[in-house]
Order: sequence, then structure tokens, then C-alpha cells
Amino acid sequence: MEIKCKVNHCYNFYDKTRITDGLSFNANVPLTVKKTADVFVKKPVVKENATGFSAIMSKLKSYAKNYTRNIKHTYDHKIIFALVEKELFGKNSIDSFTHDLDKMILYILGFPKKFVSDFHRKHSVHHPESGKRPNLKSMLCDNIASSPEFKPEKKLSLREHYKTCKGLQSVIGLKSFLEKYNYGEDLNFTKINAEKNRKYQGMRGLAMGILHVAAGIISSLLILPR
Repeated sequence: MEIKCKVNHCYNFYDKTRITDGLSFNANVPLTVKKTADVFVKKPVVKENATGFSAIMSKLKSYAKNYTRNIKHTYDHKIIFALVEKELFGKNSIDSFTHDLDKMILYILGFPKKFVSDFHRKHSVHHPESGKRPNLKSMLCDNIASSPEFKPEKKLSLREHYKTCKGLQSVIGLKSFLEKYNYGEDLNFTKINAEKNRKYQGMRGLAMGILHVAAGIISSLLILPR
């Protein structure tokens, strides 16, 4: 005869009725089963919902960090542009104040980087993508200021960049203009970087930077001749 039943615990005995859960056996057969021990399972840590408040705050912090970095990056480039222009031509034109000003304003207003970059390239005379009459001086200074000596993330010098950039190659007269100034390679890059760090650091540098940007805004509003 077979007997099936469901119980919580079993002990050493001969019993025809108290059988551990799931076992089936003949009566009068000795059964030796040790008392089962409670098993404690550690409750898994529940990760916060990706749409929760913490995740939102993390995204906002990341955006704010990139946002301020973009503003500083553009500002530093504007300063280098002005210093390069002065070294090459002996003085600063209105371009040194208005250069990349649209990017500064758009970043301050909170626009994303891709939008700012696309808008800027389509509306600036120092970018071939604009389709406007090119400003060769501005193109020269902008590309020198974007060289690895000032932007470590860049890998190509202006001379090397020109060889690979179809856009720049399409600008009539640019190649001879670049060659006239030897692609900016005669400039003292160390001196320019040192001057930037000396003049535009700390509170004095901040004040000068604000004046620089303000002058650019005023110049743009007055539409001063270039």
C-alpha cells in the first residue's frame, strides 16, 4: 500500500501516515529524514526606477556640467582667437569681439550642443557650410585657434586639416592665404597660451571676459563695419 501526504517536518520513526512532502513509499519501511532548516534568502536591493527623482536629478547634474563646460570651451576659444588675430595682424578687428558670439548666447539660453553647432556653422562667415562670402582672416584665425596647441582634443594641425577638409579646400583663395601666413606655424603658441592664462584668470580675468563678450554684443547690435 502506498500513502501520500503533505507535512512540514518529519522525524526518525516508523509511521504510516506522516510522510514528507512529495515522497511516496510503502508502509513499514523505515524513514530517516532530518528536520529541515529554515533558509534565509537575502532580499535583493531594488534599484531605483530609472524615471525616479534621483535619476532625474542625476541627468540634470550631468546636463549642467556639460552646459557650463560648453560655455567655458567657447569662451576660451574666443580669447585665443583674439590673441591669435593680434599676433598675426598687429591689432584686433571687430571679429575678435563677435567671433562665436552666437554660440555663447545660445549656450547661455540653454540650447543643446548639436543645435548650437549646426546653427553656428550655417550662419558664420568663417565656416564654408554657411554659403556666405567667406572671411579669410577669420577663417585663418579660427582654424589656428582650433589647432592642437590650443585644443588638445584636436589631432591635426591646420596644414594637415586643410589637406583632409573638402569644405576648406572649396573656399576660393583660402589656400594661398594660408600659405602666406604659413598656416600660423610661425606663431609662438606657448606665449599665446601664457598670455591667456595671465590675463584671463581669476576675478580680473572674469571681468575682462565679461567686457569682451559685452563688447561683442554691442558691436553686433550696432552692426559695425568689419
